[in-house]
Amino acid sequence: MEKTTTCSPALRFACTSTACVLADSACLPADFLKVRLQLQNELLPPSAPRLGVVAMARTILKKEGVLAFWSGLPAAATRQFCYGGLSFFAYPFIKDALPGDSVPTAVAAGALSGGGAAAVANPTDVVKLRLQADGRRALEGLPRRYSGVASAFRAVVAEKAFWSGLSPNVARASFVNGAGLFVYDYSKALAREVAGDVDTVSGRLVSALAAGVATAAVGAPFDCVKTRLMSKDASEARFKGPFHCVAETVRHEGPRALYKGFWPMYGRQAPFNLFVFMILEGLLDLARPLPPPTRD
Repeated sequence: MEKTTTCSPALRFACTSTACVLADSACLPADFLKVRLQLQNELLPPSAPRLGVVAMARTILKKEGVLAFWSGLPAAATRQFCYGGLSFFAYPFIKDALPGDSVPTAVAAGALSGGGAAAVANPTDVVKLRLQADGRRALEGLPRRYSGVASAFRAVVAEKAFWSGLSPNVARASFVNGAGLFVYDYSKALAREVAGDVDTVSGRLVSALAAGVATAAVGAPFDCVKTRLMSKDASEARFKGPFHCVAETVRHEGPRALYKGFWPMYGRQAPFNLFVFMILEGLLDLARPLPPPTRD
């Protein structure tokens, strides 16, 4: 992503939010699968029977239908409009405002833009996760808590739970964006050095895939804690806060439990980064004003 921008701030935000909503809509099934794996066998010992990625996907498809993979789509789109749009929008401006042009500067810019955007979008994240987790109740023979987005929104308002899981969500976004946006910028710069000063589609592709590895590796533990805190209503709450959630998860399930859903997370993050960066760079190319015609 370029350090500076030549289109207006409003147009840039329209580009970043559009790119994030489109990319997330395409990748939502992987995100849904990740959430179900993160909530599987909660606080049970590692020896407890569990489903793998493929078996979990097959079970959901058989018992809930294909549309279940897009549970919470309106809330997810709203979240990406706020969170994704703001973080990608703010990144180059924060990077320009910080002193120097070093690795710490790029990481700090990504962390600040991601953390701030996550805080703003936290309520939409809570609603989305509540809807994605709700289908488990049907599998357990229990009634669903919510009939749709409006129902989940009303319940979250009634519980005053909009800021549930805020700290791990902000921490996750800070680390994920700090690593992901830096790796994307660095990989693209490296590709330019190798291939010459050319901003190619293949260079953007490799950079986006590299950023996906970084974001999944760094963000998985924070994402697991965030999911477990946000997906519970008041009657199901098991944890007093993020540190209690980490301690109890590790005590009962072992440290590897914090990486539950890693492969679907990467399976979502890699194509999400690919789609969002490719769409965003394309939209920004279209948004840049044309140079004035030359005169002979």
